[in-house]
Amino acid sequence: MIINLVIIIMFFLLALISRKHFSKYKNVLEAMSQFVYTLLYKNIDLDKKQADLRKINVVSDARLKELCRLYYTKIISICMVIIFVINLACLLLTATKQFNKEDVSNIVQRGDYEDGISVTKVYIGDPGKQTEYKLLVYPREYTYEEFVVEADKVFNELRVDILANNEDLNHISEDLNLPSYDEKGRFDISWSSDYPEYILPSGKVNIEELKSETKVNLTAKIEYMDYVVENNYSLMLIPGRTTDELSDEVGVVLKQIESTNRNSSSFEIPDEIGGKRISLEEVDNAGYKQILFLGMTACVFTVLCSNSFLQKKNTQRDNMLKLMYPSFVNKISLLMGSGMNIRNCISNIISNSEKNILISELEYTMNQIKSGYDEASAYEELGIRIGIPQYNRLMSHISQNLRMGTKDLRELMYEEVKEAMEDRKEYAKKKGEKASTKLLFPMIILMTVVIVIIMFPAFVGL
Repeated sequence: MIINLVIIIMFFLLALISRKHFSKYKNVLEAMSQFVYTLLYKNIDLDKKQADLRKINVVSDARLKELCRLYYTKIISICMVIIFVINLACLLLTATKQFNKEDVSNIVQRGDYEDGISVTKVYIGDPGKQTEYKLLVYPREYTYEEFVVEADKVFNELRVDILANNEDLNHISEDLNLPSYDEKGRFDISWSSDYPEYILPSGKVNIEELKSETKVNLTAKIEYMDYVVENNYSLMLIPGRTTDELSDEVGVVLKQIESTNRNSSSFEIPDEIGGKRISLEEVDNAGYKQILFLGMTACVFTVLCSNSFLQKKNTQRDNMLKLMYPSFVNKISLLMGSGMNIRNCISNIISNSEKNILISELEYTMNQIKSGYDEASAYEELGIRIGIPQYNRLMSHISQNLRMGTKDLRELMYEEVKEAMEDRKEYAKKKGEKASTKLLFPMIILMTVVIVIIMFPAFVGL
């Protein structure tokens, strides 16, 4: 409880500090996330994350840093909310148990009548110098009046249970069912009759030598501790058919306290025995552990889902660019064949194409060139930003042509078109192979169903 309270207080202090140093953020949670980000960003691999974000966001370097900050602060915000909620839940759960707790802390809860023996850990001595003692706590015991009431219920149940395969108590010709304890295992039951040669305590009925109907009194004795009650059942035998552990002073006192209070649902242990402090074991923290585990799992799940979602979008973006490459190279080759330079070719492609990730990258490059950036370097950076070997190779050829003035660029473009088409074919083959692999499992299920349909009539006809 103290740890949860300290963590919540730290959250409030963090909120105050964040509002002071990051007052431009109207949202307190956003200010706290930004403050935590400034403390942690030196230990985060920003370059890799910026590279991942740059693939799906065509932005400047300054904007890219801002996107990276927003990405991490969002994750930090979610994790902070989860941590705050689980700590608040643990605190409320602890406080509720404390308020509902009785004035006396050393209360031992005893199991119900039919429960087994439980073990309660009792700590002897002052905190830090405690020794553990395991007290055996027996289930609650009946008073004599309660025992008589329960025994009557058992006798009524036995009136039917003892019949086994016999019709009723007036027609006994087969073995009886004489249990040695009741269904809940609380009471011991013993049996006797005034004709032990005919009815054995085990329930076996021996009527081989019985000549006529004989009335027998069957006595059931129920014992519980020192309490004993009996009940008689009048049976009529029908002939004609046969049927086949404490050593130290404190332990002794604790055991005495436990044994003298077995009629109550709980009993109190004194705070001190023989000058030694007595305390019970700590409250089970299973509930707290489950809440903390769920909170930690939620935080980890948030981080993993964010990374997985980003990687999925990057994969989709790369696949899209690979599919666009043959068309892109073919357009450049055709436009160059008509006499346009590379810059005009790209401008024409931009103006005559729908907006997509490739067009966004080309627009970003053309804006760099218009702002005075070196054209050859801009193309090189374009290939690096896209991050796909085909684009990188193409942009290297174009950059080299602009710097060195080679005359074979058009021939290189023709070769690039051929190679791009071959790559497209290979890519299509791989996609087809993946599709066939995904269809394998449904085909197995379908084949199994067909076999069952064919074989079922044959098995039914057997």
